[in-house]
Amino acid sequence: MGSNFTPLLQRGLSSKLRFHRLDFSCFFERITPVPPKGETMTVIKNLLAGLVIGVANIIPGVSGGTMMVVLNMFDKIIGAVSEFRKNIKGNILFLLQILIGAAVGIVLFSKGITFMLSNYPMITNFFFIGLIIGSIPLVYKNAMAVKDTAAKGEKAKVGVGSVIAFVLAFALLVIIAFTQASEGTVDIHTVSVDFMLMLKLFFGGLIAAIAMIVPGVSGSFVMVLFGIYPLVAGAAAVVFPVNMDNWLGILFPIGIPAGLGILLGLLIGAKLIDVLLKRYTQQTYFGILGLLLGSLFDLWPGFQFNLQGLIAVLVCLFGFALAFLSSSERVKEYFLKKKQN
Repeated sequence: MGSNFTPLLQRGLSSKLRFHRLDFSCFFERITPVPPKGETMTVIKNLLAGLVIGVANIIPGVSGGTMMVVLNMFDKIIGAVSEFRKNIKGNILFLLQILIGAAVGIVLFSKGITFMLSNYPMITNFFFIGLIIGSIPLVYKNAMAVKDTAAKGEKAKVGVGSVIAFVLAFALLVIIAFTQASEGTVDIHTVSVDFMLMLKLFFGGLIAAIAMIVPGVSGSFVMVLFGIYPLVAGAAAVVFPVNMDNWLGILFPIGIPAGLGILLGLLIGAKLIDVLLKRYTQQTYFGILGLLLGSLFDLWPGFQFNLQGLIAVLVCLFGFALAFLSSSERVKEYFLKKKQN
């Protein structure tokens, strides 16, 4: 009896231990954020996509929204923000991966952008101008791909509302260009931060965040319009190496109001852009087109016939090719497919 009972007892204890071991491992799987092996590459891709989007958003004229489309992330990001409550846990994890990647990109590349703006403003601005001109064909094609403005076999026609949106947006930026001096060479260490500047940083960050979502529009360019781009880029540049004087004097007073505005803009912007692009597609894109063309007046740094001038022209051509080629075929196919659905 004893000899028969012992194996049974051992098997029972063994199964009990296996059960508790499995239950214990399941418990840790629920509380740990480590992704399964099959999802590791997806996480890496999301982080890298966020990095590219972050870098794009610190360069005036480069559209983070366009990069989202090129990287096949536009639908995912818009859906994760605008339909956040449908899958809270999954959307949080996905957006965190994108935001972490974007933050890394901004911190790593902001110093280089700030250095170029301070020391080579003509070359840097010509690069931005080339990027903007290169993105104009994409925005125009998006506007003219509107399904309900053209009969079968006919090209879409430009509506009166679209013309008005274009003229108003273009005029707004031309007025800003001639009434506000360029701030491309602001010394971040000499800026006096008061309450009005904090409000400017907050609302500028809010509108810039909304613009970041729109393909063809640069969020950092909106910061240029508000005159806060050098401040935000400079604040990002002092994150590393850690220096409490820089953090307390620059990063916190500039980065916190701008960051709060950007966060709020991202939360409300996805839904707003989704509505505008669905209900007023052509008008929205023609307004974007007016903003892009009008921005050239503000970015024009003058021209000098010397070696820097030659480099500036070459850099401008490179910027045009980069924006045009990186966002032409794939983005065009994406939007044509969206309009047909």
